[in-house]
Amino acid sequence: MTLFTVPPVIEKNPNENVPLVALVKFSTTDPVTTKLTIADGRKIRTVTYGLDYYPAVGLPVIGIRADTEHQIIVEAGDLPAVTLSYKTPPLPGDSAEWPTIDVKTVNLSEMEPGYTLLSVRRRVNQRQQFMTPAQVQFTVRWGMLLILDEEGVCVWYYISDARIAGVHQLANGNLFFHHVDFRSIEMDMCGNIVRTFYATGRPGGEVVGAIPIEAASLHHQPHQMPNGNFLAMTANARHIENYYTSESDPNAPRATQPVVGDNFVEFTPDGEIVWNWNTFDHLDVYRWSYHLMEVYWHNRGFPEHLDWTHGNGITYDARDDSVIVSLRNQDAIIKIDKQTGEIKWILGDHENWTSPQKEKLLEPTHNLRWHYHGHNPRVTVDGTILMYDNGICRAQPYAPQAAPHECFARAVEYAVDEESMKVTEVWTSSDDNDPERVISWAMGDAHRLPNNNMLIIDSTCLPLRDQLTRACHIEDLTWNEWLKAEYHPNDMPFWTRIREMRRDGDKKVLFEAHLIDPNDLVSWQTFGGARISSLYPTEAEEQ
Repeated sequence: MTLFTVPPVIEKNPNENVPLVALVKFSTTDPVTTKLTIADGRKIRTVTYGLDYYPAVGLPVIGIRADTEHQIIVEAGDLPAVTLSYKTPPLPGDSAEWPTIDVKTVNLSEMEPGYTLLSVRRRVNQRQQFMTPAQVQFTVRWGMLLILDEEGVCVWYYISDARIAGVHQLANGNLFFHHVDFRSIEMDMCGNIVRTFYATGRPGGEVVGAIPIEAASLHHQPHQMPNGNFLAMTANARHIENYYTSESDPNAPRATQPVVGDNFVEFTPDGEIVWNWNTFDHLDVYRWSYHLMEVYWHNRGFPEHLDWTHGNGITYDARDDSVIVSLRNQDAIIKIDKQTGEIKWILGDHENWTSPQKEKLLEPTHNLRWHYHGHNPRVTVDGTILMYDNGICRAQPYAPQAAPHECFARAVEYAVDEESMKVTEVWTSSDDNDPERVISWAMGDAHRLPNNNMLIIDSTCLPLRDQLTRACHIEDLTWNEWLKAEYHPNDMPFWTRIREMRRDGDKKVLFEAHLIDPNDLVSWQTFGGARISSLYPTEAEEQ
């Protein structure tokens, strides 16, 4: 006969960085399967833990709202049920520590079930090269992973010691994410670090107890492959002779310049790099797009280096063992044959390419709008390519750039016919006639959901156009980070928009939430995110 040796209790998560998790603990004379029924007065959920979980260590209760009384019924094997009460702590009240989550629209009957996972950042309203040291620390020494339930209410968050880039849910239910200081972390939903990888060439040096990756950096979006290995982006630098010194003057004198390009790597859980594709070896280093001279790498271990490729998204295509990457500063999505290393196709503006890459360009079947400075390509269930298009500059050097007020961001989906080397735009979330189009000049994400809806994350939205007109002459905004005489987007307060939309011509908005600071003192950004079906380990059954 199974008995309790220690009766059930509920405790707060000992990891203070993940406060919206509780642990149910008890001990029994024999192993038991445990069912937890969780009620908060508005919804009842259950989660079942099998025999492999040890209640004495703690069974996590995940996905509970802040500042709310919860009733948890514990059914351990055939033992009598025990009811526990637990009140979660409130959310942070400081607007410098927590964004206002402004929910605009919820249409539960048409939405894809699940939770929305977001990688959230904060910054001051200032270009980084002009920030004080304290402002830099405020920006880069803080990061947050945030999860919203179907009504847009926070039910889980994690506060980190450094800015977070991309986040990816692993097959086992854990989260995997990159830090801007070139650490990559696998973490469970209680905030326990399972393992850490670090780039051996990172400015911060060795991470004690972590797995080294022989690379100068680990950055942007991570991706787990079906074989359990990881795809990631690393950066490397070369000195290039007779290189550009101006983005505006084609006749400016040339000079030997330090230039950063990307490696794309596959590494094992032990940290061994088993595949590497170096942009310097496959692309024309003298082909570039606007923002070559941005300061992106200056504060990331490559001072004074030019930003040639700026890889910002990577994904695996299991249909033909290939890798698809996004190069922001080439305005290009590139598909790579993983076995041969050959480029299969290039999706993007046709200007300024030379052979042999020129022969890999996809030809449009219609007068489509090319993507510019895009982000995070993904392969849909139909084999189409979905990406987030920041849509800025909208030209190749040295043609005139579109001014910020002439640009807008969107999610865009392409159908690629690899036989004919043709591309067709099959869906886009926004266009010139959209009264709610936004200028979102960096980051962003887009996903096709299982029910065929679209999840779109506009990450760095500038104030709305009428607000910009009141703050400054919107026409005076510049893309030039070094031009002090005019406002740059980084001088403005950012906000984030998360939407779920129908994937049809009507593009009905089914869910919309904004992350904002009502006082516009802190800029809130969201690098990207995803819709996830469960917050529990894959072995635990959530209903």
